[in-house]
Amino acid sequence: MRLQATYHLKSTGENVMDLARAMAIELTVEVPESVIDRYPDTSKNLVARIESVQEIGDRTHRLILSFSGKLPGKDLTRWLNLLMGNCSMIPGVRLVDVEVPEEHLKSFRGPHHGIRGVRNIVGVMERPLVATALKPRGAPVKDLQKICREFVVGGGDVIKDDHNLIDDSTTEFKQRVTACVDTIRESQNGRHVLYLVNLMSPDETLEERLSIALEAGADGALLAPWVLGLDRTRHLIDQYPGVYLGHPSMSGVLTSQGEGGFSLPVVHGLFARLAGLDGSVFVNAGGRFNTTREEGRQIAEKLRSSMGHVQPGWAIPAGGMTPDRMGEMLEDYGSDSMILMGGALLAAEQGVTALTREIVASLQEKFSAID
Repeated sequence: MRLQATYHLKSTGENVMDLARAMAIELTVEVPESVIDRYPDTSKNLVARIESVQEIGDRTHRLILSFSGKLPGKDLTRWLNLLMGNCSMIPGVRLVDVEVPEEHLKSFRGPHHGIRGVRNIVGVMERPLVATALKPRGAPVKDLQKICREFVVGGGDVIKDDHNLIDDSTTEFKQRVTACVDTIRESQNGRHVLYLVNLMSPDETLEERLSIALEAGADGALLAPWVLGLDRTRHLIDQYPGVYLGHPSMSGVLTSQGEGGFSLPVVHGLFARLAGLDGSVFVNAGGRFNTTREEGRQIAEKLRSSMGHVQPGWAIPAGGMTPDRMGEMLEDYGSDSMILMGGALLAAEQGVTALTREIVASLQEKFSAID
């Protein structure tokens, strides 16, 4: 079974076929045509096949390449190298989609829980989940515990560490995580509120910290796959069952290259699910970053699209969201999304508990949920 990738190329009609052939070679064997001719099997079975080239706009073409099933392998490092590799340095080349045959999906476990599994843990079956980011870095642990307590009492469902909430030592990490877990469990009153730690430390301590967090009663972690490494993320999730959300830190290096790079759905949808993430945090329109509602909807669609045994994931729009954005987010992402607010909750005049309670109540009313 062949892996099929779709690219958008900014090119003139006169040289687009030359570019397509150059990409097919660069991504697979990277040698001159004369060398390929020496090895008939290489030409037939290893060099990517040009399936189609279609003009779709002004100087824009859609190129579909297919790759031999021998090439992708079982690690996502190899996938990234195969699908973009050296071609990431060619201006105007953008990977916009990948069709993965079931045979290749078998190499990846995917999320441990996905949408349905996370709902079963928190006991909320219909409405979107309400989430917050625990911050800021530098706040005393007792202040972080207070945020946890007030959010849980208000009816919140998911607490994740902010991606900048980083402990300098493993001892400090253990003390903070244990304190937060204890506060959450003491406050949840028969419910189960998810707590996900930020896993950011020297590589050699990542597994130790994750083990500490899970043993302390945390439910999993927030992982930044484009900082830690995509396949490192996959390995951690495979080895330590739990709930895992992906953070977009550094992903802009891949997705914000003008007419080149990777499409947002490929990064936050396809690769997130192959790595085993239960959901993706991504920047939403109207926040601190420049993006569009349509791009957000495309990410959500890729997170939920059929991928064999790989479970669908949560859409988590973020980046400075406020209560007045909720209607738009619900319209774009529906019930299988997390309403994530960090700074807006911390700065709320009525307090964390009161605003969380208002958000939960409005969602329960809209989705007629009996939790």
